[in-house]
Amino acid sequence: MVVANIPSIFGWIMLYYTHSVVALYASTVLMGLSIGFSEAPILSYVGEITEPRLRGMMASLASAAGMLGMFLTYLLGYFYEWRTVALLSTLCPITCICLVMLIPESPIWLIANGKNEKAKKALCWLRGWVNPEIIAAEHLELVRYNEVSGTRIGKANVELDSLSSKLAQLKDPSVYRPLRLVMIVFFISYIICLLPCKPYFSQIMNQVDLSNDQSLLLVFFSILQIAGCIILVLSVNYLGKRFLTVMSVSINTILIILFGLYIVALNNNYIKSTPWFPTLLLSGISLFGTSISTLPWMLISEIFPNKSRGVAAGSCAALSYFLMFILTKTYLTIEIMLTLEYTMLLFGGIGIFGLIYLYIYLPETENKTLLEIEEYFK
Repeated sequence: MVVANIPSIFGWIMLYYTHSVVALYASTVLMGLSIGFSEAPILSYVGEITEPRLRGMMASLASAAGMLGMFLTYLLGYFYEWRTVALLSTLCPITCICLVMLIPESPIWLIANGKNEKAKKALCWLRGWVNPEIIAAEHLELVRYNEVSGTRIGKANVELDSLSSKLAQLKDPSVYRPLRLVMIVFFISYIICLLPCKPYFSQIMNQVDLSNDQSLLLVFFSILQIAGCIILVLSVNYLGKRFLTVMSVSINTILIILFGLYIVALNNNYIKSTPWFPTLLLSGISLFGTSISTLPWMLISEIFPNKSRGVAAGSCAALSYFLMFILTKTYLTIEIMLTLEYTMLLFGGIGIFGLIYLYIYLPETENKTLLEIEEYFK
């Protein structure tokens, strides 16, 4: 997590001094690499250090922090010139490095590498600077989990640590089954939550008579997403991830279908333009879409076995960004072929199939130990 912030620092500084297209691309590449590097260690760390009753809340906080960061960047851009915003943004990764240096290594990782005493000290720190006797039972449970999960103990084995052996772990049913589930959830979330609201937001608003005050609407929708994250953080421990996901997919699917039907009725002169109605629908998609768009990142932190969590989490993050790239690049082509209204109806149809799939195959992982979750996918 410390190393992942370093490219971001150079990326923001390069953006501040950029005077060419090449430098602009280079700064974007550095910040993109920083984001890609950070996904696997952050999600793995959150899943490994938290208690089952808090894991969902802590994982959702990570997504909430990301959305809050984007909102603050937009807000700073409203008051300051973009170079100033880039310079101020450099403080974020520097602050992250300083704070991460204060926290201990993951106890599970320490146990897997034969450092039991350091693991006990880390657990004491993470549970509130408690005495070793209080975390003794949890430490024994983590040792047992490490043994059952098949993680090596002791010095690194060069053969097991090779890239080919790590990628070969993806063939394990306990890895590819949850990986398949996570990628399907990513696909559903991008279709019914992100694509209708993000990539070509201006074009969508222009087509439904919402071209005025677009910047204000973008800030408003960002606030709704943050509000959705807060609701998710407060409710996930009580309602569970499965219920929140099924509910969010159901609501967003209905809203997208209504959005498509509204445009059909508007284009055929069945109704007059009523800007408040599409605004209400897009607001609902932003608010309720937070749960489904956050769920795959929450699952990544807990759904993979210990021995493969790093490579599996990194693979999921890479595939998710590649999937978003493909969907974003093909969106305009689909909209040109089908028009906006039927594109939304297509997304709604995909949402219905996604709802059926998640209802059948998505397990409840809230308040479950990592061992219980791993046993489910074996």
